[in-house]
Amino acid sequence: MISRFAILAAVLLGGSVPAAARTWTVGGPDADFPLIAPAIAAATAGDTIRVRTGVYREDLRIEKTLTIVADGRPILFGTGLGSVVVITAPESELRGFAIEQSGIGQSNAMDAAVQIQSDRNLIIGNRLRRVFYGIVVSDARGNRIADNQIEGLHDLPFGRRGDGIYLYRAPDTVVERNRISGERDGIYFQYASRGRALDNLVSDSRYGLHDMFSDDAVIARNRFENSAVGANIMNSRRITLDANRFGNNRGIPGVGVTLKDCDDSTVRNGTIDGNARGLLLDGSTNNRFLDNVFSGNDTAATLFSSAERNVFSGNQFIENWSDLVLSGADSGTRWSLDGRGNFWSRYRGFDFDGDGVGDSPHPIAGAFERIEGANPAARMFLRSPAATGLELAFRLSGRPSPDSIDGRPLMTAPIVAKNHGNSRRAAATPSIIAIVGALVACAVVAHRGSAHA
Repeated sequence: MISRFAILAAVLLGGSVPAAARTWTVGGPDADFPLIAPAIAAATAGDTIRVRTGVYREDLRIEKTLTIVADGRPILFGTGLGSVVVITAPESELRGFAIEQSGIGQSNAMDAAVQIQSDRNLIIGNRLRRVFYGIVVSDARGNRIADNQIEGLHDLPFGRRGDGIYLYRAPDTVVERNRISGERDGIYFQYASRGRALDNLVSDSRYGLHDMFSDDAVIARNRFENSAVGANIMNSRRITLDANRFGNNRGIPGVGVTLKDCDDSTVRNGTIDGNARGLLLDGSTNNRFLDNVFSGNDTAATLFSSAERNVFSGNQFIENWSDLVLSGADSGTRWSLDGRGNFWSRYRGFDFDGDGVGDSPHPIAGAFERIEGANPAARMFLRSPAATGLELAFRLSGRPSPDSIDGRPLMTAPIVAKNHGNSRRAAATPSIIAIVGALVACAVVAHRGSAHA
C-alpha cells in the first residue's frame, strides 16, 4: 500500500506514482486471458500471473520482471522449436508447471525447457519432461533452481541428449533438491564459480555432476547413482564435496568420483559404493579425503603418478575387490593425518596396546594391484589362483614396499558401513590349485631368502 505522504511527495517532486502490482489470471472461467503469452504482454514489471490447470501450447519469452505461478500443475507444451521459456528479465519466478517439448538441438542450439539469461531468478517446483536440455543458465549470476523434476530423452544415446541443468558463466548459482534422470550430464557447472549443488538426486546420466573451471563450488548431500560417472570434476580448485553418495556407477568409464587436474579440494563424509572404480585421481594435488566409506567397489581408489601430495584419513575401505591401484609410482600420498589412518577390512594386524591403532603398518596396494597399475588388462586374472599365490607370497615376504603404506591403520570403523545390497562377490573359497600356487610361491620366496643370506 502506497502511503498518502509518498504520493504527495512524488507529485511535489514532479515524479510519477508507482502503480500497485497486479495479479492476472490465465485459463478457466472469468480469467483475464485464455493463454499465457498475452498475459505476459499485458503485465507490467512486478506483476503476478496465475495460470490455472489446463494445457497451453505456446513458447514464452519473459522480458520484464514477473512472477508466473501455476495452480494445479498446468502443462506447457512448447512448439518444438527452440526453448519453451526464455527469461531475460532479472528477479523473475517460474513455479509449478509441467513443461514439455522443447527443440532437440537440430540447429546446434541449447534448446531447453527453461533458458535463463538474467540474474537472481527463481525456478522452483516444475516438472520438465522429454526435453533436450532441462534448464540452461548463461551469462547470469545468483539464480536459484530448486525442487524441479527433470526427465531427459532416455531412449537416445548420451551424445544426443542435452544436460539436466547447465550453468555456463553463471557464478553463485544454487541448485538444490532437484531430481534429474535421462540426461547427458545431470548438473554441469562450466565457468560457474561458487556454485552450490545441494540435496539433488541424479541417475541414468553420463555424468551425474560435471564441473569444469568452476572454483569454490560446494557439492553436498547429493546422490549420484546408476550413471557412467557419478561426478567428474576437472580443472577446478577448492571444491568441497560433503556427505554425497556415489553408487553403482558402472558405465564404460565406471567411476564414482573423478578429480582431474583439481587442487586444494576436500572430499569428506561420503559413501562411495558399488562402482567399477570408486575414486580416480589424475593430475590433482593437495586434496584431502576424510571420513568417507569406500565399500563394494571393484577398485576403491585408482591413483595416477600425476596425483601428488594427497591425504587420506579416517576413511573406511570395506570389502572392495581392490583397495588401491597405482598407475605409475606413488607421488607422495599420505595415508594418515595427525596420527589417524584409515580402516581396512583387509588389515590383519593387532592392537596390543589398545590405542585403537594397529601395531603394524598396512600395505595398501598388493603385488597384483601393482601389476595391474602398469597393465590394466591383467585385472581379468584378479581372482585367479596365480593372483592368490602372488598375494600370499607378497604378504609373507615381510618386505612391503615403502610407498602406499598406512602406518596408522584404524582397528575399528569410525562409522558402521551401510549394506546397500549391491555386493557382487561371493565368499572366496580357495581351490586346491590356489593352495598349490601359494605353496610354490612361498617356496620361491624362501629359496631367494636363503640364497641372499
